Amino acid sequence: MDEQAFWYIIAGSLEDATSIDEQLQTLKQLLTELPDEELIAFQEMIDHMMMQAYRWGLWGAAYIMLGGCSDEMFEAFRAGLIMKGKEVYEMAVVEPDSLAEVGEIAECEDLLYLACEVYEDRNDDGAIYDRFHEEGKATPDGDQVDEHDSRYMKEHYPRLWEIYCADQE
Repeated sequence: MDEQAFWYIIAGSLEDATSIDEQLQTLKQLLTELPDEELIAFQEMIDHMMMQAYRWGLWGAAYIMLGGCSDEMFEAFRAGLIMKGKEVYEMAVVEPDSLAEVGEIAECEDLLYLACEVYEDRNDDGAIYDRFHEEGKATPDGDQVDEHDSRYMKEHYPRLWEIYCADQE
């Protein structure tokens, strides 16, 4: 599965969805239509996109938007970012402050295991969990964000700061 096919499936899950739960339901249905090899490839693309978005710049944006951000919250935030689709995801990876134009990013940990669940339901085994996958990075890419330095945060995320933190000044 290439990135175009991956994003096509995500886009299909976005159609007519009014909530993250509806989108996940639609995505699960779309995944049930894929052969096993494509399910595995979809899961590998999720892993790849999650690693690509493992950046300090995005962590800072998540910190502002969520009012704090642990490792687990950042993982769920990145999954929610993927669920927003290709354009939002790619822009946010390059320019995290662009998320001010998007609004809320629903945390979506369920995305991380959805293809695995479909595979397991179909095959009655969890072999997909044993596949080769990208090694996680110890720390995010880029320059570390000092989320406790309000001047830094305001300077690097002016639009997000205005939306989420202006009343704290």
